[in-house]
Amino acid sequence: MEKSIYHTKKIDVQWVFTLFGTAVGAGLLYLPVQAGDSGFWALLTVMIFALPLTYYSHKSMANIVINAQDKAITEVFTHNLGKFFGLICVMLYFLAIFLNMPMYSIGLNNELGNFLYKYHFSTIDFSDQIWFSFLILTVLMTIVSLGINIILKFMQFIVVSLIIMVVVLSVYVIPYWNGEFISKSHFEIMNYIKGVLMVLPILILSMNHSPVVSSLVVFYKENMEMINTDAKIKVYKILKINGYVLFIFVLLFVTSCLLSTTIEDLNTASANNLSIVTLIEQQHPIALLKILGPLIVFTAIISSFVGCYIGSREALRYLFKNLLNSYYNLNIKDKHINLLCILIIFSVLWVCTVCNFKILNIIGILVAPTVAFLLYILPVIIIYQNIRYQEYRKASLNAMLVIIGLTIIFGYMIGLMIN
Repeated sequence: MEKSIYHTKKIDVQWVFTLFGTAVGAGLLYLPVQAGDSGFWALLTVMIFALPLTYYSHKSMANIVINAQDKAITEVFTHNLGKFFGLICVMLYFLAIFLNMPMYSIGLNNELGNFLYKYHFSTIDFSDQIWFSFLILTVLMTIVSLGINIILKFMQFIVVSLIIMVVVLSVYVIPYWNGEFISKSHFEIMNYIKGVLMVLPILILSMNHSPVVSSLVVFYKENMEMINTDAKIKVYKILKINGYVLFIFVLLFVTSCLLSTTIEDLNTASANNLSIVTLIEQQHPIALLKILGPLIVFTAIISSFVGCYIGSREALRYLFKNLLNSYYNLNIKDKHINLLCILIIFSVLWVCTVCNFKILNIIGILVAPTVAFLLYILPVIIIYQNIRYQEYRKASLNAMLVIIGLTIIFGYMIGLMIN
């Protein structure tokens, strides 16, 4: 049994890909642009702490689920924080994850429609067609409704494709490195502080895979029938491997992109809300990048969409279960609640996609603080709230997580106010 625990199996690798794919989404595509605004020294500071912050924050969230008798993180919230505040936290957990999904559905609809029209696969831009967004969401929702094993295999395929394409892009632009981003970066204390405050939330969101941490723990405790100690070993190992892979991947991508562009181009991209992939495609209009650029965007959006769906459905299902069964005593079966969740998620996303809402700024302001509270601060509160988590009461580590969480919550707004 011990050998089986420490041995890395295929299912473990699939979970690494799922965590990785959840993290690598739209945030990564805009991270180099925000880093360009923030400057070299601010980016260097944040990148030094990126790996430990990512690993220990997600490990802290995993701990409160591993040691809980309840099944998932939603039950942990209500069990440790009381019914009212617990349900509020579940609602925040749901919103922090779900608010990303309209961005992904709108982005995928527009990017795919534009791609098909631009390269003459269609005579019109399908992104304006109601049926096109319906078809895209139907395909995605069908895939994510086929069960966790199918999702894991799908994520493995998507993420491997994404990694290969991003590595190709990162290597391709190496001959165009000019070093202007470093040479023209001057250290000024106020600009440095502002840069750190502005880039930290974007980087944390770019490496955030909290939507599937609870599902990861539950999978090994239930599907693999592991006791808490064995599940902890597996989960820690998967989180650590994912952290290293994610850090190396982000470091390679961000560094290569920034060194191959100019400060002026980065400022233009920031002003026009362009992703770094779009900027590079404009700078190097060759056939390879014309195909590679959109494909990177597609795979990044799809992988994050799937990961966010897993967390959104888990939280929404718990909210409905408490509302309908506990408060109204309706005793609705789980399969009917699951169907209701799917229909609601699908309907909201379809309306948002058809209306093409401009929600990026709202998401940027709301999602980062909410994720920071749920990922960095709330697990620490629960650890000190319940005697069951006494082994995780490490003052220095928990203090660091709370400080970083508060910095992310208020930092972006403070950064905007610094001239």
